[in-house]
Amino acid sequence: MGLAIARCLGADRQLYLADFSTENLSAARETLTKDGYMIETMQLDVADYESVRRFAHAAASHGPIEAIIHTAGLSPSAGSAQRILELNVLGTSNALDAFVEYGWSYGVGLAIRAGAPSCNSAEGPVVDHAALKIDLADPHGPARAYGISKRGNLLRVQTSAKAWGCVGGRVDSVSPGVISTGAGRQEIEGPAGKFIDMSPVNRVGTPQDLVNAVSFLASAESSFITGNDLVVGWRCRFIGTMGYLESLRVDQYERLHLESRKINIKGSGLPDKLSTAPCR
Repeated sequence: MGLAIARCLGADRQLYLADFSTENLSAARETLTKDGYMIETMQLDVADYESVRRFAHAAASHGPIEAIIHTAGLSPSAGSAQRILELNVLGTSNALDAFVEYGWSYGVGLAIRAGAPSCNSAEGPVVDHAALKIDLADPHGPARAYGISKRGNLLRVQTSAKAWGCVGGRVDSVSPGVISTGAGRQEIEGPAGKFIDMSPVNRVGTPQDLVNAVSFLASAESSFITGNDLVVGWRCRFIGTMGYLESLRVDQYERLHLESRKINIKGSGLPDKLSTAPCR
């Protein structure tokens, strides 16, 4: 997904790619360089705030940043419940907090890939909070964690819109349906396969469908859009599973996020603040 977006937005621009996998980075660098793109890469762990902050600083040191596209995350079949929360929820918060300080002198459009499919299916708030205690023996634990991360990211984007607006930037999320990527096809072979038949358009999504949406949000044509979620595909709902997060207000989430910053994840290096400070 990230590579397809890089191809679309990276023409005639300097690209900075980051990934946890050095193997993936090397392959992306080789492919894009052969195709004529200007690219730099850096290994990072999005669950580690200091790692993300170093990447943000390195990218900003070479000039104004036009757009930050955050696509890191795990689907339910790709990791444990705890790792899904670390990457999908904490990773998104780290990206929002680490990059906002580099938007003071120029506008930045930030599009967050919130995950797929776009189903509201969560029961509680964000990473080591009491409401997030997921039984490791529960076979549905990863799916529950995924649903929580989905809703958590939408709320996190909403709470960050003001701070990003203060520095001349915007922040939006993108919620894909079932997209035919490597990770997406893995989900299609499992429980997510039913969503294709349920979809009103009666087909699987393509990477280009998502690229088109991200390209729009990163462009001047969307300059009045911020703090919103763009659904690419369709939004389904599992009745009875949203519970607490479905009715959570933004101001409540801000307090909850402060609590979640106390999470016990080694090496997180999290700041004790929200990116919701009043404009200077």
